[in-house]
Amino acid sequence: MKQLVAIAVLFLLYSCGNNDISPIQGTAAGMPDGTELYLEELGSNNKRVAVDTALVTAEKFTFQKPITDGTGILILSQGKPNNQLLLVKDAKPLTVELYKDSLGASIVTGSLENELFNSYRNSARQTAVKKQQYIKEMQKAQRETDGVMVTLMREKISDIDEQFIVDKKAVVENNTDKMVSIIALSDLINAKVLKVEESDAYFQSLSKDIQDSPIGESVENYIAQLKSQRIASALASVGNKAPEFSAKTPEGKELALSDALGKYTIIDFWASWCRPCRMENPNVVNVYNQYHDKGLNIISVSLDRPGQDARWKKAIKDDKMDWYHVSNLNYWQDPIPRSYGVRAIPATFLLDENGVIIAKDLRGSALGAKMKELLGES
Repeated sequence: MKQLVAIAVLFLLYSCGNNDISPIQGTAAGMPDGTELYLEELGSNNKRVAVDTALVTAEKFTFQKPITDGTGILILSQGKPNNQLLLVKDAKPLTVELYKDSLGASIVTGSLENELFNSYRNSARQTAVKKQQYIKEMQKAQRETDGVMVTLMREKISDIDEQFIVDKKAVVENNTDKMVSIIALSDLINAKVLKVEESDAYFQSLSKDIQDSPIGESVENYIAQLKSQRIASALASVGNKAPEFSAKTPEGKELALSDALGKYTIIDFWASWCRPCRMENPNVVNVYNQYHDKGLNIISVSLDRPGQDARWKKAIKDDKMDWYHVSNLNYWQDPIPRSYGVRAIPATFLLDENGVIIAKDLRGSALGAKMKELLGES
């Protein structure tokens, strides 16, 4: 999962105006006294906003601060990102039975929204466990060269994946005014099982409150990004002229694509942190060394992260990439790969002397074979 509204602060009132009652409290069996629990809200751009802290006493806890009004998701944790419980914001008091070793499997009662979300989480967890079991059995069968069992396990895994899609779609369709719908839609999008139009249609079917929630905004932005990438990918297709770009070289100078063109030019999208890219680099180096004198140029566009220019430069030197390099050091937010519709790296575009794209994503022996076809024996 790629890229996921000012709200009025209102205090929730309970028991005829008594706002001393906490909306979230519960039990924490096995947690020692003094254990700190944290309550956060998932805000815009998936930022976590601190709400309250509670201490476990006699295996019980109570969050004291009222929850702000609005639609969204709360996160209850011990400060560990891999051990947390998601809650739906609700105007009703919630009771939580925390499981110390697996907060995500805890039980939440007190509101229909959270009980529905509880059921969704538990079902997803059980499915994931079952799928992992089948994967292990398939891997064991592969080691034992048991073809019949391998085929059987693959069929079971395929059935689970198909049911995943059916179940998640049903959750979205049947709960358009509940937070569980946007969670299910997000899961479908992250699994890359929906077309862009289908994702957008499901999103538009949701109630405005759900669409305007922080997670709804993230999903909407991601769908918009997918649309833009599809348009960019169509523009950067074989037969079209490659979109012009410019960025800083490792020496800090501005370099444009048009300045790097040779008889043939490879645009190579990569990053120092990308293992498949680094594994492919020796092949690209070999092709460049063979055909550069015959007119092959390469311009590599790095998707390295902000502040990692030293790592970028070291990778260039270590991998002996003796050609043109540029980067905005802006990771996946870089406008250059976006203008080419690049969603995964390594990615390559082969241009002719006029900057027209004549091939895409040539790697391994296919890259050498293409250059041999175009420029002859090295």
